[in-house]
Amino acid sequence: MKRISKTICLMLAAAFVAFNMAGCISYVAIDEYGYVMTVGVDKGETYDYRFCFIVQVEGASQGESDAENVVLSAEGNNIYDAVAVVEVGVPYQLNFGRANYMLFSKEVAETGYIARFIDESFKNLGVRRSTKLMVVLGDSLDYCTGVVSKDNPNTSKRQYSILRDYVSEGLTPITNIAMFTQNVNAKRGDNIVTLGATDDSIPNEEITGSSQDSELNPNSTTAGVERTGGLRAYYMGCAVFDGGTMKGVLSGRDTEIILMAKGMFRAGRLTLHHEDGEGHMVLLLKGGGKPKVELSIGGDAPYAKMSVRLQCHIECGEEDMDYNKWNREVKPMLEDYMERELERVFTLCRGMNSDAYEIGKYAAMKFHSAEEWEQYDWKSRYPELNMEFDVSLYVENEEINSLGG
Repeated sequence: MKRISKTICLMLAAAFVAFNMAGCISYVAIDEYGYVMTVGVDKGETYDYRFCFIVQVEGASQGESDAENVVLSAEGNNIYDAVAVVEVGVPYQLNFGRANYMLFSKEVAETGYIARFIDESFKNLGVRRSTKLMVVLGDSLDYCTGVVSKDNPNTSKRQYSILRDYVSEGLTPITNIAMFTQNVNAKRGDNIVTLGATDDSIPNEEITGSSQDSELNPNSTTAGVERTGGLRAYYMGCAVFDGGTMKGVLSGRDTEIILMAKGMFRAGRLTLHHEDGEGHMVLLLKGGGKPKVELSIGGDAPYAKMSVRLQCHIECGEEDMDYNKWNREVKPMLEDYMERELERVFTLCRGMNSDAYEIGKYAAMKFHSAEEWEQYDWKSRYPELNMEFDVSLYVENEEINSLGG
């Protein structure tokens, strides 16, 4: 018994010493790192690319609350060249372990560089697979300076708001590194990525790493809607991809439709104007789970029928609604409208050779091996795909359902 106790004591002592030594060896002061929250990539002028970084700089101790966000940038043929240039001008080392977003200008995304950039930087920089992607209309550097704000210094909170809006409104998708690379490599569906832009009518702030615009564009709007106040940078809609190459952009409303077809739609509002031009109806739509897809690939051209189930709550615009009117007039009209919208957006995506509805996932199930799937070459047949849509809409308003009981 004494031998066992002595052995245990020695093991605990050794572990205690090793723990203390490890702490001393690996100790790094909190202000020796600048934590990169966002990485942006634009076309360069002198070198291939311009890389920008939103960096969170901590205070000198855990007790200080003077952390701030700064925007840094440098050109280079790759991100490592740019990091080397940035680090010689700041008193800290860049750490990418907290990066939440990677931004790419539309010009860069259209070259297919995103997949190569992920392959070059993912492992060596310690970027997480959950890091999300965004395509920016304009420059990523301008977008970054439009995100950092004196009035809202918490960049992480701003980035989280994109996820919140995805759940509550459905006007933008959420695509991370893991999802993007999986779709590019497996070739069973194409990506849609969050679309960002800046409203130049909202003045830039005089903050570290930012510059005040000399001339503001008075005609600039936020996705076609005039806005005052808030940040210059905003997000709405999606960038549509064919493999790893961006092919076009769609609006926030079109993004809702794609998310419905993917089975990733959570909730969003739909405003319908009456044909006579007087009045409108506002619906809160909710996703009803994964759509059902029946696919045939045996004929001259592939054919698919997609059945989508949605729930809705009528929020305003139909004060005289009752159970009979819902079932005989409104429900068939809304289902027909949603079916036409699903077909319209599918046609837009097919025109860009983008399988954004991910019908390829259902096609791949028809094959017994990866070799057979590769030989079938889904994307060469995708432009001939014909689709039919069937929408089932269920109302949640108690005052309507109770009258039907």
